[in-house]
Amino acid sequence: MYNTVHSDDLLKMGRYSILLCIFVEVAMLSQLSNTMLMVYAGAAPTIKSCGNMTFSSNEEACLHYSYCKEQKEMTFERQFYGITEQFKLLCEDAKLEKLGTSIQMLGVMLGCVVFGQIGDQYGRKTPMMFCLCMCFIFGIMSALSADFKKFTIFRTILCFFNGGQSTISVVYMIENIPKRTRGYISTLISYSPNVILLGILAFFFQQWDRLALVISFLTVPAIIMLAFLHESPRWLMQKGQISHAKKVFLAIEKFDGVPAAKSLNETELENFLENEHDKQVADGNTEVGKQHSFWHLFKTKEIMTGTFVIAFTFFATTLINYSIMFNLGAVAGSIYMNSILIGLLRYSFSLFSGLLDYKFEKFDRKMCHGICSVVTISIIVAIIAFCLTDTTATFSVLIRIGVLLSCAMTSQAIIVASIASNELMPTAIRSISYSTAQLCSRFGIVFAPHVFHLNLYTGIDFPVLPYAILLAIGLADFIFFRFLIPETKNKPLEDFIVNRTKTIGNDEEEEDRV
Repeated sequence: MYNTVHSDDLLKMGRYSILLCIFVEVAMLSQLSNTMLMVYAGAAPTIKSCGNMTFSSNEEACLHYSYCKEQKEMTFERQFYGITEQFKLLCEDAKLEKLGTSIQMLGVMLGCVVFGQIGDQYGRKTPMMFCLCMCFIFGIMSALSADFKKFTIFRTILCFFNGGQSTISVVYMIENIPKRTRGYISTLISYSPNVILLGILAFFFQQWDRLALVISFLTVPAIIMLAFLHESPRWLMQKGQISHAKKVFLAIEKFDGVPAAKSLNETELENFLENEHDKQVADGNTEVGKQHSFWHLFKTKEIMTGTFVIAFTFFATTLINYSIMFNLGAVAGSIYMNSILIGLLRYSFSLFSGLLDYKFEKFDRKMCHGICSVVTISIIVAIIAFCLTDTTATFSVLIRIGVLLSCAMTSQAIIVASIASNELMPTAIRSISYSTAQLCSRFGIVFAPHVFHLNLYTGIDFPVLPYAILLAIGLADFIFFRFLIPETKNKPLEDFIVNRTKTIGNDEEEEDRV
């Protein structure tokens, strides 16, 4: 206690932090599975025959699809029994499935915005619990859907709450773990291992409705664990609830099994928290418990620029990642194995990055993001070259490796952006800012199903165009993240908005308090 200079230093990696990390990992399994369900449920089968006609390719079958739709029987070659087959969303009707996926992602976007605000005003724990329960209920309802319209409605409502819990859970974790561990814990506790688990689940439950049911029940362990966790003490302090924050710190210490001789003194702890809170209130020139809104993201140049850059990074990396993921059925190899390989690559690189982050001070947020961006851009350039030289068939294995590796790189870039966002923003607007980034991320997912199917809308078959779009966006992301925001590694979390600007004519800093 005597060596503690900030309340962040009170957080230790003990039993409580481990339980919290396990909860977030299980919650992330639910979040990712609900988001990526359409990777499998939307996978289109190959039509082999209908009526008295047989086809040598799916392109040939689509030329006769109007005839096939009138037939009672069609035979397929499939890897997964999805909604495309059950609801006959094939060939030119595939646009409906892509549209349905985009509508679901709009639900996620709305959930990010709504629960980002709710999370900052009413806490982290209660909104997360509500979202998890709603995901469980509407997941079951979507699995029992009898037609595509009902399926899309239930999945959109589910995605609304999925967006809510995904926004708050990362903020909750960052606020409850020691600052030195934020980097490697965020790489260890991530979506990457869950991509592997989802691929395995999809392999064993090769029907969309069964997989949807399994995903729904995955939320139950998260709901149980969250019931034993506390509200974020960081949020409680920002709201002026010092006594409650003190009780949470003491409860965490007790859960960790700290001996009485080494435990915190209640009076000293409360005085310490009050002094820190009073100082931050004075520095921020704000009222205790003041409500903040989306417009506070534009109060200072630093926060506005940071919000823009992080939001664009989320959009760019998510668009690249999910464009490729939703197109996995067109990539050589098994859809299950491709997903598992992506998960293995993502997790391996994440763990390696986490180790470098923990061991080397110079391996900071910008360096990690830069490496991911350069590798992804290089792969996209190589694929464009193969397309222009008409050698994609010759180098199909190499393209497959590049596609899978680019998914791993963009995934790690998202993790880095998540950490930077939560380190850069004060507690008062941390959820709002992160929800804005998540909102832009969902914009990327909304557009992602259509990137490799632009020919359905334009009538122009130009294979290079999707990759050219992804290349331009990837380059912009690299430049913005590299040059427009400060480094945030090992930065203490702030609670209130303080704008520091330099006085004209000298180098002294003045504070423009908000």
